[in-house]
Amino acid sequence: MIPLAKRLASGVIALAALMTACQSAGGSPLSNVRVEPLVISPNADGTDDLARITYRVHTPARISIYLTSADGARFDLRRDVERPPSPAPYEILFNGVASGRLMANGDYTWHIEAATGAGVTSFSGPLRIEGADMPFPKIEDFTLSSPIFTPNRDGIDDRVYINVYLTARARLNVYVVGDNGFRYEVQRREGLQLVSDSAELAPGRYNYDYDGGIDLGADPPPNGVYTLIAQSQDAIGQSDTVTATLTITQSGRPNAEIVVQPDGSGVQWARANAPALPGSPTQAQRITLGISETLHFTMAVRNTGLVPIRTAGPFDPDDCYRMDENRYTKGFPQEPGVFRVGVDYETNTGSDHPWRWGVGSLDDLDIVMRDGQPLYYLAPDRQVLVRGCIQFTRVPVRNPFYVWASLIHEDVEITAINNRVSPVLIQLVEP
Repeated sequence: MIPLAKRLASGVIALAALMTACQSAGGSPLSNVRVEPLVISPNADGTDDLARITYRVHTPARISIYLTSADGARFDLRRDVERPPSPAPYEILFNGVASGRLMANGDYTWHIEAATGAGVTSFSGPLRIEGADMPFPKIEDFTLSSPIFTPNRDGIDDRVYINVYLTARARLNVYVVGDNGFRYEVQRREGLQLVSDSAELAPGRYNYDYDGGIDLGADPPPNGVYTLIAQSQDAIGQSDTVTATLTITQSGRPNAEIVVQPDGSGVQWARANAPALPGSPTQAQRITLGISETLHFTMAVRNTGLVPIRTAGPFDPDDCYRMDENRYTKGFPQEPGVFRVGVDYETNTGSDHPWRWGVGSLDDLDIVMRDGQPLYYLAPDRQVLVRGCIQFTRVPVRNPFYVWASLIHEDVEITAINNRVSPVLIQLVEP
């Protein structure tokens, strides 16, 4: 319930302001100027939270609407906004917030001015703000994991992790903008999940994760300098904004394929010291091996994308895997963002594609040093050969069994075109 004194005072002041506005309308570019109520309590309780400001424009004019305090401070709501004549009144809602901040309790003077070639016409009147006790949703501790971002899925600086501390309850949005009009909303991380809702958040620290959209299969933004923005807004419109510069470089989706050979095969399989089997597009090849004999393969891989792809060893084609060995036992663990050729077999109960090789040889690759360690990249449009071998030292559960090759983007994907390529049927026999 609004106190009786407050309601009476508001009504008397509003009536006086309305009478003054109407009496001054003759020949003016403005008329029907109304501000009501003239006492507001912007605290989001649903009662007198805002004042409705309406006015009519009769000739083209630049409109300014602002408040002044007792000490002469000015608080702009509109400044030199072009308004054409209109039979319907213009309207704005004032909720006690100017320039993103809630104004202090006290007595103010509202002003509405219309500037034309004939001069400036103005109206003014009193306005009181009381009960304004909403805390300001300030953003603090706005940090980035890195100011340089390379969204190319090579496992190096592929993501930007953003921390934001919110001091009061509000909606919080983080987004990236560029000079070309590009805007991308950054998702908030909650545990292992990424969420993009715009619900109000309690005060506290929040984490955001930006990948440039590449995880969804989209092309990331082009190389350039962007602005990362965090913006809060509470229930009455108070808002805080902080920014940081984000540089995007080496941007692009990586793509590579196992190249189909002239004989129709993607992978050429062979016994040791024997020619490769001819490829067949309609049926799997079949090879008989004695236990402890070695299966060799050769394939071609091409970087079909616009950015280099990262790879890692082993690079020695003559260092064969035994069946009880894998990439880990040879000292080449899985690395996020790395491309490797892998070979797997039917009834394998261990890790998938346990036998893996780097794409190409060291002579084929560009070397980039990072933190004193070499990183290996295959340039766009380069095609290289990959060779390797496996020694089958025991008979698996099923015999004969299929063996196949894949091009693996580790911790990312195996695309359909690069998965289970050129299966070969292996029959193991006692020597």
